[in-house]
Amino acid sequence: MVTKSSSIEKALKIAIDSGNSISDISENWSEVNQVVYMSKELTNSIREKIKSQVPLLDYWSIERTPHNPAEEGFICKLFKIAISFPKK
Repeated sequence: MVTKSSSIEKALKIAIDSGNSISDISENWSEVNQVVYMSKELTNSIREKIKSQVPLLDYWSIERTPHNPAEEGFICKLFKIAISFPKK
């Protein structure tokens, strides 16, 4: 188990089973306890699969800024743990 959130674990399994992999894990952010970074983009089909199979997670998306890349993913608000995918 990578995280304390069973919901994030389910999302990780869906992503990894589809050919993605974990590129990094970061902890102790101001608003979340942990972020699991994935190496590949989130496809539409995997996004919808996670939304339907793990409804307790909230989807989020941010555009690129001068200091940060565009990302999207899911967050478990109960444990304050997120999964992040690079986004074009």
